[in-house]
Amino acid sequence: MVTRTKEYQPMRLSLSLFLAAAALFFPLTATAQKAVPPTETATAVPSNASASPTAVESLPASAEQPRAEDKAPARGGLLAGAKVGGLLSFGGLDPNARVGLELGYVFPWMERSFALLLDADYAAPKSSGTQAGDARVAGGTYDWHLTEQMLTLMPVAMYRYTKLGRVVPYVGIGPRIYLLRSTVRGAVGSVEIPETTEQSTKVGFGLPFGAELKLGPGGVIGEFLFEYGSLDHMATGNSNTGALSLAIGYRFLL
Repeated sequence: MVTRTKEYQPMRLSLSLFLAAAALFFPLTATAQKAVPPTETATAVPSNASASPTAVESLPASAEQPRAEDKAPARGGLLAGAKVGGLLSFGGLDPNARVGLELGYVFPWMERSFALLLDADYAAPKSSGTQAGDARVAGGTYDWHLTEQMLTLMPVAMYRYTKLGRVVPYVGIGPRIYLLRSTVRGAVGSVEIPETTEQSTKVGFGLPFGAELKLGPGGVIGEFLFEYGSLDHMATGNSNTGALSLAIGYRFLL
């Protein structure tokens, strides 16, 4: 009997330890199943998990799409143009043709809204008439013909409204430097009076305004110019260079 008791004692001890471990394991398993319901597990792990790497890889590409504020800033550029038109004088000279050139620089500020340029143009308006009551000539009457050559330089500060797409209205202001040459021919009856010339430099001002239609590397321009300056030669008397001009041309913007 003593031997049998000693033989089964280790088996009883092992069985007791097994039952204690089982009693501890099953409650822990039930608690874990309650903490993570099957529905929440399914939600946390999508069924199309195999396709998620593609979606994740596409996110950086969409994030790298350029935004409006990331556009390259406007840069400055050279401006050069040519124009032709006509002028209507306020000082008694006849209407005449005018040609001009311009060269300048467009600043990058406010989407190229500001420019500084030098405008040069040439015109030679004429005038003619009959002068009576001059005791210096026989009969006191003579015919005269005046050609007023005007080479004008004008530095211009210009504002360009660049928010309308292809159409760019603009306005400018600047001093006009007139290089004037008056040439007068006359005749008393059939006797010609010797030709006389007079030259001077005068300063006035000009107000150009117009619009530019973008075309190619620049744009077609239509421009009005209001100008005024003094003209007090002996042949002209106390007159002026006031005029309104209309010109068309092409302006390169590089």
